[in-house]
Amino acid sequence: MKKLTTIILAAGKGTRMSSSRSKVLHPIANQSMLSHVIDTSQKLKSNKIIVVVNKLFQIPKENLKTNITYVVQKKQLGTADAIKACLKNINKNDNCVLMLYADVPLINISSLKKLINLKSKKEIKILAFKKLEKNNYGKLVIQNNLVKEIIEAKEFKKDTQPVECNSGIFCLNAEALIKFIPKIKNNNSKKEFYLTDVFKLAFNSKYHTKVIFGEEEEFMGINNKTELASAEIAMQDNLREKFLKQGVTLVDPATVYFSKDTKIGKDVTIYPNVFIGPKVIIGNNSVIHPFSNLEDCKIGKAVAIGPNARVRPGCVIGDNAKIGNFVEIKKSKLGKGSKVNHLSYVGDAIIGKNVNIGAGTITCNYDGKNKFITEIGDNAFIGSNSSLVAPVKIGKNAYIGSGSVITKNVAQGALGVERAHQIEIKNWSKRLKRK
Repeated sequence: MKKLTTIILAAGKGTRMSSSRSKVLHPIANQSMLSHVIDTSQKLKSNKIIVVVNKLFQIPKENLKTNITYVVQKKQLGTADAIKACLKNINKNDNCVLMLYADVPLINISSLKKLINLKSKKEIKILAFKKLEKNNYGKLVIQNNLVKEIIEAKEFKKDTQPVECNSGIFCLNAEALIKFIPKIKNNNSKKEFYLTDVFKLAFNSKYHTKVIFGEEEEFMGINNKTELASAEIAMQDNLREKFLKQGVTLVDPATVYFSKDTKIGKDVTIYPNVFIGPKVIIGNNSVIHPFSNLEDCKIGKAVAIGPNARVRPGCVIGDNAKIGNFVEIKKSKLGKGSKVNHLSYVGDAIIGKNVNIGAGTITCNYDGKNKFITEIGDNAFIGSNSSLVAPVKIGKNAYIGSGSVITKNVAQGALGVERAHQIEIKNWSKRLKRK
Protein backbone atom coordinates (compact mmCIF):
# COMPACT_ATOMS: atom_id res chain seq x y z
CA MET A 1 0.00 0.00 0.00
CA LYS A 2 1.27 3.45 -0.92
CA LYS A 3 2.34 5.77 1.88
CA LEU A 4 0.54 9.09 2.04
CA THR A 5 1.63 12.29 3.76
CA THR A 6 -1.00 15.02 3.99
CA ILE A 7 -0.02 18.64 4.49
CA ILE A 8 -2.77 20.98 5.71
CA LEU A 9 -2.03 24.67 5.28
CA ALA A 10 -3.48 26.62 8.22
CA ALA A 11 -1.04 29.48 8.77
CA GLY A 12 -3.12 32.34 7.38
CA LYS A 13 -3.95 35.14 9.83
CA GLY A 14 -7.59 35.30 8.70
CA THR A 15 -7.94 39.03 9.36
CA ARG A 16 -11.06 39.22 7.16
CA MET A 17 -12.87 36.99 9.67
CA SER A 18 -12.76 39.96 12.12
CA SER A 19 -12.38 37.62 15.07
CA SER A 20 -9.95 36.95 17.90
CA ARG A 21 -10.31 33.23 17.12
CA SER A 22 -8.08 31.66 14.50
CA LYS A 23 -9.92 31.48 11.19
CA VAL A 24 -9.55 27.72 10.81
CA LEU A 25 -11.01 27.10 14.28
CA HIS A 26 -14.36 28.62 13.38
CA PRO A 27 -17.03 25.90 13.37
CA ILE A 28 -19.15 24.49 10.59
CA ALA A 29 -21.79 22.01 11.72
CA ASN A 30 -20.31 22.35 15.23
CA GLN A 31 -16.85 21.23 14.17
CA SER A 32 -13.90 23.47 13.33
CA MET A 33 -12.80 23.84 9.73
CA LEU A 34 -9.45 22.35 10.64
CA SER A 35 -11.08 19.31 12.28
CA HIS A 36 -13.15 18.72 9.14
CA VAL A 37 -10.00 18.61 7.02
CA ILE A 38 -8.13 16.46 9.54
CA ASP A 39 -11.04 13.99 9.57
CA THR A 40 -10.94 13.84 5.78
CA SER A 41 -7.19 13.19 5.89
CA GLN A 42 -7.68 10.37 8.35
CA LYS A 43 -10.39 8.79 6.20
CA LEU A 44 -7.80 8.69 3.40
CA LYS A 45 -5.61 6.69 5.83
CA SER A 46 -2.79 9.22 5.75
CA ASN A 47 0.35 7.82 7.34
CA LYS A 48 1.35 11.29 8.46
CA ILE A 49 -0.61 14.53 8.78
CA ILE A 50 1.34 17.80 8.95
CA VAL A 51 -0.50 21.01 9.84
CA VAL A 52 1.32 24.25 9.06
CA VAL A 53 0.26 27.05 11.45
CA ASN A 54 1.37 30.55 12.38
CA LYS A 55 3.22 31.37 15.58
CA LEU A 56 0.06 32.65 17.30
CA PHE A 57 -1.93 29.48 16.70
CA GLN A 58 -3.09 27.57 19.78
CA ILE A 59 -3.59 23.87 19.13
CA PRO A 60 -7.04 22.67 20.28
CA LYS A 61 -7.07 19.73 22.68
CA GLU A 62 -9.20 17.62 20.33
CA ASN A 63 -6.53 17.91 17.63
CA LEU A 64 -3.67 16.66 19.81
CA LYS A 65 -3.44 13.27 18.10
CA THR A 66 -0.38 11.10 17.69
CA ASN A 67 -0.24 11.10 13.90
CA ILE A 68 -0.55 14.90 13.58
CA THR A 69 2.56 17.09 13.47
CA TYR A 70 2.24 20.87 13.86
CA VAL A 71 4.83 23.02 12.11
CA VAL A 72 5.11 26.79 12.58
CA GLN A 73 5.56 29.07 9.58
CA LYS A 74 7.37 31.94 11.27
CA LYS A 75 6.60 34.55 8.59
CA GLN A 76 3.74 34.57 6.08
CA LEU A 77 5.83 34.60 2.90
CA GLY A 78 3.47 32.53 0.79
CA THR A 79 2.22 28.97 0.42
CA ALA A 80 5.51 27.60 -0.91
CA ASP A 81 7.30 29.05 2.10
CA ALA A 82 4.78 27.22 4.30
CA ILE A 83 5.72 23.95 2.62
CA LYS A 84 9.40 24.75 2.97
CA ALA A 85 8.86 24.99 6.74
CA CYS A 86 7.82 21.34 6.90
CA LEU A 87 10.15 19.72 4.33
CA LYS A 88 12.28 18.23 7.11
CA ASN A 89 9.20 16.33 8.30
CA ILE A 90 8.66 14.68 4.91
CA ASN A 91 10.30 11.38 4.14
CA LYS A 92 11.79 11.37 0.66
CA ASN A 93 10.75 7.75 0.26
CA ASP A 94 7.07 8.43 0.91
CA ASN A 95 5.08 7.65 -2.21
CA CYS A 96 3.05 10.85 -2.36
CA VAL A 97 2.17 14.08 -0.62
CA LEU A 98 -1.33 15.60 -0.64
CA MET A 99 -1.82 19.36 -0.24
CA LEU A 100 -4.98 20.48 1.56
CA TYR A 101 -6.18 23.77 3.03
CA ALA A 102 -7.74 24.11 6.47
CA ASP A 103 -10.16 26.74 5.17
CA VAL A 104 -11.51 24.42 2.44
CA PRO A 105 -13.58 21.99 4.55
CA LEU A 106 -16.20 20.87 2.01
CA ILE A 107 -13.87 18.82 -0.18
CA ASN A 108 -15.33 15.44 -1.20
CA ILE A 109 -13.31 12.40 -0.21
CA SER A 110 -14.22 10.75 -3.54
CA SER A 111 -12.39 13.55 -5.38
CA LEU A 112 -9.33 13.14 -3.18
CA LYS A 113 -9.19 9.39 -3.76
CA LYS A 114 -8.88 10.08 -7.50
CA LEU A 115 -6.18 12.62 -6.78
CA ILE A 116 -3.89 10.45 -4.65
CA ASN A 117 -3.93 7.57 -7.13
CA LEU A 118 -0.61 8.42 -8.78
CA LYS A 119 0.64 6.04 -11.46
CA SER A 120 4.29 7.10 -11.43
CA LYS A 121 6.85 9.25 -9.64
CA LYS A 122 6.62 11.82 -12.42
CA GLU A 123 2.86 12.33 -12.20
CA ILE A 124 1.17 15.27 -10.47
CA LYS A 125 -2.59 15.59 -10.19
CA ILE A 126 -4.53 18.73 -9.35
CA LEU A 127 -8.20 19.35 -8.62
CA ALA A 128 -9.86 22.13 -10.59
CA PHE A 129 -13.27 23.36 -11.69
CA LYS A 130 -14.64 25.39 -14.60
CA LYS A 131 -16.16 28.82 -14.11
CA LEU A 132 -17.09 31.09 -17.00
CA GLU A 133 -17.73 34.23 -14.95
CA LYS A 134 -14.86 36.53 -14.08
CA ASN A 135 -13.42 35.60 -10.68
CA ASN A 136 -10.34 35.78 -8.46
CA TYR A 137 -9.27 32.15 -8.68
CA GLY A 138 -5.88 31.22 -10.07
CA LYS A 139 -6.12 29.92 -13.64
CA LEU A 140 -4.72 26.77 -15.19
CA VAL A 141 -2.83 27.18 -18.45
CA ILE A 142 -3.29 23.83 -20.19
CA GLN A 143 -1.16 22.57 -23.08
CA ASN A 144 -1.57 19.13 -24.65
CA ASN A 145 -3.91 18.13 -21.78
CA LEU A 146 -1.19 18.93 -19.22
CA VAL A 147 -1.00 21.86 -16.81
CA LYS A 148 1.74 24.08 -18.18
CA GLU A 149 1.49 26.56 -15.33
CA ILE A 150 -0.91 28.17 -12.87
CA ILE A 151 -1.21 31.93 -12.85
CA GLU A 152 -2.72 33.81 -9.94
CA ALA A 153 -5.63 36.05 -10.96
CA LYS A 154 -3.76 39.22 -9.94
CA GLU A 155 -0.76 38.18 -12.01
CA PHE A 156 -2.71 37.45 -15.21
CA LYS A 157 -1.77 39.96 -17.91
CA LYS A 158 -4.40 39.06 -20.51
CA ASP A 159 -8.00 40.27 -20.45
CA THR A 160 -9.26 36.87 -21.57
CA GLN A 161 -8.58 34.25 -18.91
CA PRO A 162 -8.94 30.46 -18.98
CA VAL A 163 -12.09 29.01 -17.41
CA GLU A 164 -10.15 26.24 -15.63
CA CYS A 165 -9.84 27.44 -12.02
CA ASN A 166 -7.33 26.26 -9.47
CA SER A 167 -8.60 24.66 -6.26
CA GLY A 168 -5.12 24.68 -4.72
CA ILE A 169 -5.44 20.98 -3.88
CA PHE A 170 -2.98 18.65 -5.54
CA CYS A 171 -0.89 15.54 -5.03
CA LEU A 172 2.66 14.66 -6.09
CA ASN A 173 5.51 12.38 -5.23
CA ALA A 174 7.47 13.38 -2.11
CA GLU A 175 10.73 13.31 -4.05
CA ALA A 176 9.32 15.81 -6.56
CA LEU A 177 8.11 18.14 -3.82
CA ILE A 178 11.52 18.16 -2.14
CA LYS A 179 13.11 18.81 -5.53
CA PHE A 180 10.92 21.71 -6.68
CA ILE A 181 10.08 23.71 -3.53
CA PRO A 182 13.60 25.22 -3.10
CA LYS A 183 13.52 26.36 -6.74
CA ILE A 184 10.41 28.55 -6.36
CA LYS A 185 11.11 32.30 -6.55
CA ASN A 186 9.06 35.28 -5.41
CA ASN A 187 9.13 37.18 -8.70
CA ASN A 188 5.58 38.50 -8.44
CA SER A 189 3.72 41.62 -7.36
CA LYS A 190 3.19 40.37 -3.79
CA LYS A 191 6.77 39.12 -3.40
CA GLU A 192 5.44 35.82 -2.12
CA PHE A 193 6.51 32.26 -2.82
CA TYR A 194 3.57 30.66 -4.64
CA LEU A 195 3.15 26.91 -4.24
CA THR A 196 1.41 26.81 -7.61
CA ASP A 197 4.76 27.54 -9.30
CA VAL A 198 5.49 23.84 -8.75
CA PHE A 199 3.49 23.12 -11.90
CA LYS A 200 5.59 25.28 -14.21
CA LEU A 201 8.74 23.69 -12.84
CA ALA A 202 7.26 20.20 -13.17
CA PHE A 203 5.95 20.77 -16.72
CA ASN A 204 9.36 22.03 -17.84
CA SER A 205 10.91 18.91 -16.29
CA LYS A 206 8.62 16.65 -18.38
CA TYR A 207 6.31 15.67 -15.51
CA HIS A 208 2.73 14.57 -16.24
CA THR A 209 0.70 17.39 -14.71
CA LYS A 210 -2.89 16.17 -14.96
CA VAL A 211 -6.22 17.80 -14.06
CA ILE A 212 -9.19 16.24 -12.28
CA PHE A 213 -12.34 18.34 -12.45
CA GLY A 214 -14.88 18.69 -9.64
CA GLU A 215 -17.68 21.02 -8.56
CA GLU A 216 -16.89 24.53 -7.37
CA GLU A 217 -18.85 24.10 -4.12
CA GLU A 218 -16.48 21.49 -2.70
CA PHE A 219 -13.52 23.85 -3.18
CA MET A 220 -15.18 26.77 -1.39
CA GLY A 221 -12.59 28.72 0.57
CA ILE A 222 -13.71 30.52 3.72
CA ASN A 223 -12.20 33.91 4.48
CA ASN A 224 -14.96 35.88 6.22
CA LYS A 225 -18.19 35.43 8.16
CA THR A 226 -20.32 35.67 5.00
CA GLU A 227 -18.45 32.76 3.42
CA LEU A 228 -18.59 30.91 6.74
CA ALA A 229 -22.38 31.22 6.71
CA SER A 230 -22.51 29.99 3.10
CA ALA A 231 -20.36 26.99 4.01
CA GLU A 232 -22.66 26.21 6.95
CA ILE A 233 -25.65 26.18 4.59
CA ALA A 234 -23.82 23.90 2.17
CA MET A 235 -22.73 21.54 4.96
CA GLN A 236 -26.23 21.37 6.44
CA ASP A 237 -27.70 20.61 3.01
CA ASN A 238 -25.20 17.76 2.65
CA LEU A 239 -26.03 16.38 6.10
CA ARG A 240 -29.78 16.58 5.46
CA GLU A 241 -29.36 14.74 2.18
CA LYS A 242 -27.23 12.11 3.93
CA PHE A 243 -29.86 11.42 6.59
CA LEU A 244 -32.75 11.45 4.13
CA LYS A 245 -30.97 8.82 2.04
CA GLN A 246 -30.31 6.90 5.25
CA GLY A 247 -34.07 6.71 5.88
CA VAL A 248 -34.56 9.44 8.46
CA THR A 249 -37.86 11.31 8.08
CA LEU A 250 -37.32 15.07 8.10
CA VAL A 251 -40.72 16.76 8.02
CA ASP A 252 -39.19 20.12 7.04
CA PRO A 253 -35.50 19.46 6.22
CA ALA A 254 -34.46 23.10 5.86
CA THR A 255 -35.31 23.83 9.51
CA VAL A 256 -33.35 20.97 11.07
CA TYR A 257 -29.69 21.56 11.98
CA PHE A 258 -27.21 18.73 12.48
CA SER A 259 -23.65 18.41 13.70
CA LYS A 260 -21.03 16.66 11.59
CA ASP A 261 -20.80 13.80 14.12
CA THR A 262 -24.56 13.25 14.55
CA LYS A 263 -25.54 9.57 14.46
CA ILE A 264 -29.13 8.52 13.78
CA GLY A 265 -30.68 5.05 13.64
CA LYS A 266 -33.45 3.65 11.44
CA ASP A 267 -37.03 4.96 11.16
CA VAL A 268 -36.37 8.13 13.15
CA THR A 269 -38.67 11.11 12.61
CA ILE A 270 -37.50 14.66 13.19
CA TYR A 271 -40.04 17.48 13.11
CA PRO A 272 -39.32 21.13 12.16
CA ASN A 273 -37.04 23.52 14.03
CA VAL A 274 -34.84 20.98 15.78
CA PHE A 275 -31.20 21.76 16.61
CA ILE A 276 -28.80 18.86 17.16
CA GLY A 277 -25.47 19.82 18.71
CA PRO A 278 -22.24 17.80 18.91
CA LYS A 279 -21.98 14.17 20.09
CA VAL A 280 -25.62 13.17 19.71
CA ILE A 281 -26.74 9.59 19.06
CA ILE A 282 -30.43 8.88 18.34
CA GLY A 283 -31.70 5.29 18.42
CA ASN A 284 -34.12 3.52 16.07
CA ASN A 285 -37.80 4.57 15.90
CA SER A 286 -37.35 7.67 18.06
CA VAL A 287 -39.27 10.88 17.43
CA ILE A 288 -37.89 14.38 17.96
CA HIS A 289 -40.75 16.88 18.09
CA PRO A 290 -40.53 20.58 17.05
CA PHE A 291 -38.33 23.20 18.72
CA SER A 292 -36.16 20.73 20.61
CA ASN A 293 -32.45 21.09 21.33
CA LEU A 294 -30.13 18.11 21.83
CA GLU A 295 -26.43 18.20 22.70
CA ASP A 296 -23.85 15.56 23.73
CA CYS A 297 -26.44 12.93 24.67
CA LYS A 298 -27.49 9.40 23.82
CA ILE A 299 -31.14 8.83 22.94
CA GLY A 300 -32.34 5.22 23.06
CA LYS A 301 -34.83 3.39 20.86
CA ALA A 302 -38.47 4.49 20.48
CA VAL A 303 -37.91 7.61 22.58
CA ALA A 304 -40.11 10.71 22.25
CA ILE A 305 -38.48 14.10 22.77
CA GLY A 306 -40.36 17.41 22.90
CA PRO A 307 -41.84 19.59 21.62
CA ASN A 308 -39.81 22.43 23.13
CA ALA A 309 -37.49 20.12 25.06
CA ARG A 310 -33.82 20.60 25.86
CA VAL A 311 -31.53 17.62 26.42
CA ARG A 312 -28.18 18.91 27.66
CA PRO A 313 -24.75 17.26 27.76
CA GLY A 314 -24.21 14.06 29.69
CA CYS A 315 -27.71 12.62 29.32
CA VAL A 316 -28.53 9.00 28.53
CA ILE A 317 -32.20 8.46 27.71
CA GLY A 318 -33.36 4.83 27.91
CA ASP A 319 -35.55 3.01 25.39
CA ASN A 320 -39.26 3.93 25.27
CA ALA A 321 -38.70 6.94 27.54
CA LYS A 322 -40.44 10.25 27.03
CA ILE A 323 -39.27 13.82 27.57
CA GLY A 324 -42.19 16.17 26.95
CA ASN A 325 -42.78 19.83 26.30
CA PHE A 326 -40.80 22.48 28.19
CA VAL A 327 -38.61 19.89 29.93
CA GLU A 328 -34.91 20.48 30.48
CA ILE A 329 -32.72 17.52 31.42
CA LYS A 330 -29.01 17.74 32.15
CA LYS A 331 -26.30 15.20 33.01
CA SER A 332 -28.89 12.60 33.92
CA LYS A 333 -29.82 9.01 33.18
CA LEU A 334 -33.46 8.27 32.44
CA GLY A 335 -34.35 4.58 32.59
CA LYS A 336 -36.36 2.52 30.14
CA GLY A 337 -39.99 3.56 29.91
CA SER A 338 -39.66 6.53 32.26
CA LYS A 339 -41.50 9.79 31.60
CA VAL A 340 -40.83 13.46 32.28
CA ASN A 341 -43.83 14.78 30.44
CA HIS A 342 -43.87 18.52 30.93
CA LEU A 343 -42.63 21.69 32.62
CA SER A 344 -39.81 20.06 34.60
CA TYR A 345 -36.09 20.40 35.24
CA VAL A 346 -34.04 17.26 35.89
CA GLY A 347 -30.34 17.78 36.58
CA ASP A 348 -27.65 15.43 37.93
CA ALA A 349 -30.15 12.63 38.42
CA ILE A 350 -30.17 8.85 38.10
CA ILE A 351 -33.71 7.75 37.32
CA GLY A 352 -34.73 4.11 37.13
CA LYS A 353 -37.20 2.28 34.89
CA ASN A 354 -40.88 3.19 34.47
CA VAL A 355 -40.64 6.28 36.66
CA ASN A 356 -43.29 8.97 36.24
CA ILE A 357 -42.22 12.53 37.01
CA GLY A 358 -45.14 14.93 37.27
CA ALA A 359 -45.44 18.41 35.82
CA GLY A 360 -43.45 21.16 37.48
CA THR A 361 -41.05 18.81 39.26
CA ILE A 362 -37.44 19.92 39.72
CA THR A 363 -34.34 18.30 41.10
CA CYS A 364 -32.62 20.92 43.26
CA ASN A 365 -29.08 19.85 42.41
CA TYR A 366 -27.08 23.00 43.26
CA ASP A 367 -26.60 24.70 46.63
CA GLY A 368 -24.65 27.66 45.27
CA LYS A 369 -21.29 25.92 45.65
CA ASN A 370 -21.61 22.19 44.92
CA LYS A 371 -23.84 19.98 42.80
CA PHE A 372 -25.44 16.83 44.18
CA ILE A 373 -27.18 13.76 42.77
CA THR A 374 -30.82 12.76 42.98
CA GLU A 375 -31.58 9.02 42.71
CA ILE A 376 -35.04 7.73 41.89
CA GLY A 377 -35.74 3.99 41.93
CA ASP A 378 -37.72 1.91 39.45
CA ASN A 379 -41.50 2.45 39.23
CA ALA A 380 -41.46 5.49 41.52
CA PHE A 381 -44.12 8.19 41.11
CA ILE A 382 -43.19 11.84 41.64
CA GLY A 383 -46.25 14.03 42.08
CA SER A 384 -46.61 17.34 40.27
CA ASN A 385 -44.87 20.48 41.48
CA SER A 386 -42.44 18.56 43.71
CA SER A 387 -38.92 19.72 44.59
CA LEU A 388 -36.34 17.03 45.28
CA VAL A 389 -33.46 18.61 47.21
CA ALA A 390 -30.27 16.70 46.47
CA PRO A 391 -28.54 14.70 47.68
CA VAL A 392 -31.63 12.55 48.07
CA LYS A 393 -32.77 9.01 47.24
CA ILE A 394 -36.30 7.97 46.35
CA GLY A 395 -36.74 4.21 46.68
CA LYS A 396 -38.33 1.79 44.26
CA ASN A 397 -42.13 1.98 43.99
CA ALA A 398 -42.13 5.05 46.26
CA TYR A 399 -44.64 7.90 45.90
CA ILE A 400 -44.03 11.61 46.37
CA GLY A 401 -47.13 13.67 47.10
CA SER A 402 -47.77 16.63 44.84
CA GLY A 403 -46.35 19.95 45.99
CA SER A 404 -43.79 18.36 48.31
CA VAL A 405 -40.28 19.64 49.06
CA ILE A 406 -38.34 16.43 49.73
CA THR A 407 -35.10 16.87 51.69
CA LYS A 408 -34.77 13.35 53.15
CA ASN A 409 -34.56 9.90 51.59
CA VAL A 410 -37.86 8.12 50.95
CA ALA A 411 -37.88 4.36 51.50
CA GLN A 412 -38.91 1.74 48.97
CA GLY A 413 -42.68 1.61 48.56
CA ALA A 414 -43.26 4.55 50.96
CA LEU A 415 -45.21 7.78 50.45
CA GLY A 416 -43.24 10.97 51.00
CA VAL A 417 -45.28 14.11 51.63
CA GLU A 418 -44.16 17.52 52.86
CA ARG A 419 -46.84 20.21 53.07
CA ALA A 420 -47.85 22.98 55.45
CA HIS A 421 -51.31 22.65 57.00
CA GLN A 422 -53.99 24.36 54.95
CA ILE A 423 -55.93 27.00 56.85
CA GLU A 424 -59.09 28.83 55.93
CA ILE A 425 -60.16 32.28 57.19
CA LYS A 426 -63.85 32.93 56.68
CA ASN A 427 -65.17 36.19 55.22
CA TRP A 428 -61.60 37.23 54.24
CA SER A 429 -62.68 39.09 51.10
CA LYS A 430 -65.24 41.22 52.99
CA ARG A 431 -62.69 42.13 55.65
CA LEU A 432 -60.18 43.05 52.97
CA LYS A 433 -62.60 45.40 51.21
CA ARG A 434 -63.34 47.32 54.43
CA LYS A 435 -59.72 48.48 54.70
